[in-house]
Amino acid sequence: MTTEQLQLTDIKIDGGTQPREAISEETVAEYAEAIREGAKFPAVSVFCDGATHWLVDGFHRYHAHRRADKETIEAIVHQGTLRDAILHSLAANVDHGLRRTNADKRKAVMTMLTNELVATDADGNPWSNREVARRCAVSLDLVNRIRASLNESFSEEDPKPRSYTTKHGTKAVMKTGNINRNRKPQRKPGGIARNALMPTRGHSSPARKTALELPHDPHWAARGLLSAFGADFVRTLITELTNCMKGLDT
Repeated sequence: MTTEQLQLTDIKIDGGTQPREAISEETVAEYAEAIREGAKFPAVSVFCDGATHWLVDGFHRYHAHRRADKETIEAIVHQGTLRDAILHSLAANVDHGLRRTNADKRKAVMTMLTNELVATDADGNPWSNREVARRCAVSLDLVNRIRASLNESFSEEDPKPRSYTTKHGTKAVMKTGNINRNRKPQRKPGGIARNALMPTRGHSSPARKTALELPHDPHWAARGLLSAFGADFVRTLITELTNCMKGLDT
Protein backbone atom coordinates (compact mmCIF):
# COMPACT_ATOMS: atom_id res chain seq x y z
CA MET A 1 0.00 0.00 0.00
CA THR A 2 1.39 3.36 -1.06
CA THR A 3 0.17 6.96 -1.24
CA GLU A 4 0.51 8.62 -4.64
CA GLN A 5 -0.68 11.57 -6.68
CA LEU A 6 -2.75 10.05 -9.45
CA GLN A 7 -4.13 11.61 -12.58
CA LEU A 8 -7.91 11.79 -12.31
CA THR A 9 -8.12 10.43 -15.85
CA ASP A 10 -6.25 7.29 -14.74
CA ILE A 11 -8.86 6.39 -12.12
CA LYS A 12 -11.80 4.20 -13.12
CA ILE A 13 -15.17 4.60 -11.42
CA ASP A 14 -17.35 2.26 -13.49
CA GLY A 15 -16.35 -1.15 -12.13
CA GLY A 16 -19.18 -1.57 -9.64
CA THR A 17 -17.16 -0.15 -6.74
CA GLN A 18 -19.44 2.81 -6.07
CA PRO A 19 -20.73 2.00 -2.57
CA ARG A 20 -23.55 4.55 -2.49
CA GLU A 21 -26.95 4.50 -4.09
CA ALA A 22 -26.35 7.99 -5.53
CA ILE A 23 -23.84 10.84 -5.50
CA SER A 24 -24.93 13.95 -3.60
CA GLU A 25 -24.57 16.92 -5.94
CA GLU A 26 -24.81 19.27 -2.98
CA THR A 27 -21.87 17.59 -1.28
CA VAL A 28 -19.79 17.60 -4.47
CA ALA A 29 -20.43 21.32 -4.92
CA GLU A 30 -19.54 22.02 -1.28
CA TYR A 31 -16.31 20.02 -1.50
CA ALA A 32 -15.35 21.62 -4.83
CA GLU A 33 -15.76 25.10 -3.39
CA ALA A 34 -13.57 24.16 -0.42
CA ILE A 35 -10.90 22.74 -2.74
CA ARG A 36 -10.84 25.98 -4.76
CA GLU A 37 -10.27 27.84 -1.50
CA GLY A 38 -7.28 25.64 -0.65
CA ALA A 39 -8.81 23.00 1.62
CA LYS A 40 -6.95 19.65 1.74
CA PHE A 41 -9.07 16.50 1.89
CA PRO A 42 -8.03 12.99 2.97
CA ALA A 43 -6.67 10.77 0.23
CA VAL A 44 -9.10 8.62 -1.72
CA SER A 45 -8.58 4.85 -1.89
CA VAL A 46 -8.02 2.85 -5.07
CA PHE A 47 -7.14 -0.73 -5.96
CA CYS A 48 -4.63 -1.36 -8.73
CA ASP A 49 -4.73 -4.65 -10.63
CA GLY A 50 -1.53 -3.85 -12.50
CA ALA A 51 -3.26 -1.98 -15.29
CA THR A 52 -6.24 -0.14 -13.86
CA HIS A 53 -6.83 1.95 -10.74
CA TRP A 54 -10.34 1.28 -9.38
CA LEU A 55 -11.76 3.89 -7.04
CA VAL A 56 -13.28 2.28 -3.93
CA ASP A 57 -13.57 5.11 -1.43
CA GLY A 58 -13.82 8.87 -1.99
CA PHE A 59 -16.26 9.27 -4.87
CA HIS A 60 -17.49 12.67 -3.64
CA ARG A 61 -13.90 13.87 -3.28
CA TYR A 62 -13.07 12.54 -6.74
CA HIS A 63 -15.99 14.36 -8.40
CA ALA A 64 -15.25 17.50 -6.40
CA HIS A 65 -11.66 17.57 -7.67
CA ARG A 66 -12.92 17.22 -11.23
CA ARG A 67 -15.40 20.04 -10.71
CA ALA A 68 -12.66 22.19 -9.23
CA ASP A 69 -10.65 21.60 -12.44
CA LYS A 70 -7.90 19.67 -10.67
CA GLU A 71 -5.85 17.19 -12.69
CA THR A 72 -4.54 15.00 -9.87
CA ILE A 73 -5.70 13.67 -6.52
CA GLU A 74 -3.91 12.08 -3.59
CA ALA A 75 -4.72 8.37 -3.38
CA ILE A 76 -3.92 5.41 -1.17
CA VAL A 77 -3.12 2.63 -3.62
CA HIS A 78 -3.85 -0.99 -2.69
CA GLN A 79 -2.78 -3.92 -4.84
CA GLY A 80 -5.64 -6.16 -5.84
CA THR A 81 -8.15 -7.26 -8.43
CA LEU A 82 -11.51 -5.71 -9.28
CA ARG A 83 -13.09 -8.36 -7.05
CA ASP A 84 -10.88 -7.19 -4.17
CA ALA A 85 -11.88 -3.62 -4.92
CA ILE A 86 -15.61 -4.36 -4.85
CA LEU A 87 -15.37 -6.32 -1.61
CA HIS A 88 -13.40 -3.48 -0.02
CA SER A 89 -15.92 -0.88 -1.19
CA LEU A 90 -18.90 -2.59 0.49
CA ALA A 91 -18.12 -1.10 3.88
CA ALA A 92 -16.63 2.19 2.67
CA ASN A 93 -17.86 5.36 4.38
CA VAL A 94 -18.84 3.48 7.53
CA ASP A 95 -16.59 5.61 9.74
CA HIS A 96 -16.16 8.76 7.63
CA GLY A 97 -17.74 10.93 4.98
CA LEU A 98 -21.46 11.26 4.54
CA ARG A 99 -23.45 8.94 6.76
CA ARG A 100 -24.73 5.94 4.81
CA THR A 101 -28.44 5.88 4.06
CA ASN A 102 -30.63 2.79 4.24
CA ALA A 103 -30.52 2.72 0.44
CA ASP A 104 -26.70 2.72 0.57
CA LYS A 105 -26.71 -0.25 2.98
CA ARG A 106 -29.20 -2.12 0.84
CA LYS A 107 -27.09 -1.53 -2.26
CA ALA A 108 -24.03 -2.96 -0.53
CA VAL A 109 -25.91 -6.13 0.42
CA MET A 110 -27.44 -6.47 -3.05
CA THR A 111 -23.98 -6.12 -4.60
CA MET A 112 -22.55 -8.89 -2.46
CA LEU A 113 -25.51 -11.19 -3.13
CA THR A 114 -25.95 -10.61 -6.86
CA ASN A 115 -22.69 -9.35 -8.41
CA GLU A 116 -21.10 -12.43 -10.03
CA LEU A 117 -17.60 -11.22 -9.18
CA VAL A 118 -18.22 -11.21 -5.43
CA ALA A 119 -21.32 -13.36 -4.82
CA THR A 120 -19.26 -16.37 -3.68
CA ASP A 121 -16.30 -16.95 -1.39
CA ALA A 122 -12.87 -18.15 -2.46
CA ASP A 123 -14.17 -21.74 -2.69
CA GLY A 124 -17.08 -20.76 -4.93
CA ASN A 125 -19.73 -21.09 -2.22
CA PRO A 126 -22.39 -18.43 -1.52
CA TRP A 127 -21.58 -16.23 1.45
CA SER A 128 -23.46 -16.86 4.68
CA ASN A 129 -25.85 -14.11 5.73
CA ARG A 130 -23.69 -13.44 8.77
CA GLU A 131 -20.57 -12.92 6.62
CA VAL A 132 -22.47 -10.63 4.25
CA ALA A 133 -23.62 -8.56 7.23
CA ARG A 134 -20.07 -8.36 8.57
CA ARG A 135 -18.48 -7.34 5.29
CA CYS A 136 -21.18 -4.76 4.50
CA ALA A 137 -21.27 -3.48 8.11
CA VAL A 138 -25.06 -3.87 8.32
CA SER A 139 -27.45 -5.79 10.55
CA LEU A 140 -27.99 -9.51 10.07
CA ASP A 141 -31.75 -8.85 9.96
CA LEU A 142 -31.34 -6.64 6.88
CA VAL A 143 -29.39 -9.35 5.06
CA ASN A 144 -31.96 -11.99 6.02
CA ARG A 145 -34.80 -9.88 4.63
CA ILE A 146 -33.02 -9.04 1.38
CA ARG A 147 -31.93 -12.64 0.77
CA ALA A 148 -35.47 -13.90 1.43
CA SER A 149 -36.87 -11.36 -1.01
CA LEU A 150 -34.36 -12.40 -3.69
CA ASN A 151 -35.09 -16.10 -3.17
CA GLU A 152 -38.81 -15.44 -3.54
CA SER A 153 -38.24 -13.50 -6.75
CA PHE A 154 -36.00 -16.22 -8.22
CA SER A 155 -38.57 -18.87 -7.29
CA GLU A 156 -41.33 -17.02 -9.13
CA GLU A 157 -39.22 -16.29 -12.21
CA ASP A 158 -37.58 -19.68 -12.62
CA PRO A 159 -39.40 -22.38 -10.66
CA LYS A 160 -37.81 -25.80 -10.62
CA PRO A 161 -39.58 -28.69 -12.40
CA ARG A 162 -41.44 -31.11 -10.16
CA SER A 163 -41.26 -34.87 -10.59
CA TYR A 164 -44.31 -37.06 -9.99
CA THR A 165 -45.61 -40.58 -10.59
CA THR A 166 -48.39 -41.05 -13.13
CA LYS A 167 -51.40 -43.32 -12.61
CA HIS A 168 -49.57 -45.90 -14.73
CA GLY A 169 -46.63 -45.95 -12.32
CA THR A 170 -44.18 -44.18 -14.58
CA LYS A 171 -42.05 -41.17 -13.63
CA ALA A 172 -42.67 -37.80 -15.25
CA VAL A 173 -41.57 -34.17 -14.83
CA MET A 174 -43.99 -31.28 -14.48
CA LYS A 175 -42.89 -27.84 -15.67
CA THR A 176 -44.18 -25.40 -13.09
CA GLY A 177 -43.27 -22.10 -14.74
CA ASN A 178 -46.79 -21.31 -15.92
CA ILE A 179 -48.76 -22.57 -12.94
CA ASN A 180 -51.11 -19.82 -11.71
CA ARG A 181 -49.52 -17.34 -14.16
CA ASN A 182 -52.84 -16.60 -15.84
CA ARG A 183 -55.01 -17.36 -12.85
CA LYS A 184 -57.55 -14.66 -12.15
CA PRO A 185 -58.28 -13.58 -8.58
CA GLN A 186 -61.39 -14.97 -6.92
CA ARG A 187 -64.34 -12.69 -6.60
CA LYS A 188 -65.25 -11.20 -3.27
CA PRO A 189 -67.87 -12.97 -1.11
CA GLY A 190 -71.34 -12.33 -2.46
CA GLY A 191 -70.19 -12.15 -6.09
CA ILE A 192 -70.40 -14.77 -8.80
CA ALA A 193 -68.61 -17.96 -7.85
CA ARG A 194 -65.27 -18.20 -9.68
CA ASN A 195 -66.05 -21.71 -10.94
CA ALA A 196 -69.75 -21.20 -11.58
CA LEU A 197 -69.25 -21.41 -15.32
CA MET A 198 -66.53 -24.08 -15.14
CA PRO A 199 -68.64 -27.10 -14.08
CA THR A 200 -67.10 -30.49 -13.50
CA ARG A 201 -69.02 -33.73 -13.65
CA GLY A 202 -67.54 -37.04 -12.64
CA HIS A 203 -63.90 -37.20 -13.69
CA SER A 204 -64.22 -34.99 -16.75
CA SER A 205 -61.81 -32.09 -17.15
CA PRO A 206 -63.42 -28.66 -16.68
CA ALA A 207 -63.61 -26.48 -19.79
CA ARG A 208 -63.88 -22.77 -19.17
CA LYS A 209 -67.23 -21.30 -20.32
CA THR A 210 -68.56 -17.81 -20.75
CA ALA A 211 -71.98 -16.50 -19.70
CA LEU A 212 -73.21 -17.06 -23.29
CA GLU A 213 -71.61 -20.45 -23.74
CA LEU A 214 -73.24 -22.88 -21.33
CA PRO A 215 -72.44 -26.59 -21.00
CA HIS A 216 -74.46 -28.91 -23.22
CA ASP A 217 -75.50 -30.90 -20.14
CA PRO A 218 -78.87 -29.34 -19.06
CA HIS A 219 -78.21 -30.17 -15.41
CA TRP A 220 -74.98 -28.22 -15.24
CA ALA A 221 -76.29 -25.48 -17.52
CA ALA A 222 -79.11 -24.90 -15.02
CA ARG A 223 -76.68 -24.78 -12.11
CA GLY A 224 -74.49 -22.35 -13.99
CA LEU A 225 -77.42 -20.04 -14.72
CA LEU A 226 -78.56 -20.09 -11.11
CA SER A 227 -75.08 -19.35 -9.83
CA ALA A 228 -74.44 -16.60 -12.36
CA PHE A 229 -77.77 -14.77 -12.41
CA GLY A 230 -79.69 -15.75 -9.27
CA ALA A 231 -83.01 -17.52 -8.70
CA ASP A 232 -85.30 -14.55 -9.48
CA PHE A 233 -83.79 -14.01 -12.90
CA VAL A 234 -83.92 -17.71 -13.72
CA ARG A 235 -87.62 -17.92 -12.72
CA THR A 236 -88.39 -15.07 -15.08
CA LEU A 237 -86.24 -16.67 -17.74
CA ILE A 238 -88.18 -19.93 -17.40
CA THR A 239 -91.41 -18.07 -18.05
CA GLU A 240 -90.00 -16.40 -21.10
CA LEU A 241 -88.55 -19.65 -22.39
CA THR A 242 -91.89 -21.37 -21.91
CA ASN A 243 -93.60 -18.71 -23.99
CA CYS A 244 -90.96 -19.02 -26.68
CA MET A 245 -91.35 -22.79 -26.72
CA LYS A 246 -95.13 -22.48 -27.16
CA GLY A 247 -94.45 -20.49 -30.31
CA LEU A 248 -92.16 -23.22 -31.58
CA ASP A 249 -94.74 -25.92 -30.92
CA THR A 250 -97.45 -24.27 -33.01
